[in-house]
Amino acid sequence: MPLQIQIQTLLFSFFFGICFSACLTFNYKLIYHEKKRYKITSTFLFVIGGILLYFIGIRKVNEGIFHPYSALVIILGFCLEHFLHTFLYKKIAFLKKK
Repeated sequence: MPLQIQIQTLLFSFFFGICFSACLTFNYKLIYHEKKRYKITSTFLFVIGGILLYFIGIRKVNEGIFHPYSALVIILGFCLEHFLHTFLYKKIAFLKKK
């Protein structure tokens, strides 16, 4: 696989991890709902939708070839967004106290 396609795959996977984590944060109330049936349904649809979006995007980038390093980069993007979200939330909460 050419280097340019590998770089595009890594960038797409990284930004997908960031977007997936942000969507998970926004849909927190739906996924962690009190009713068990509602919780299972919303979690299932959220995960299936995310997987389908990823594979549609990866199909456009490199004809649908998935590599293990793509999964690592998705996790890296997910962790980075989670870290930035908690950091900014604490920073904003600290500024509001003043």
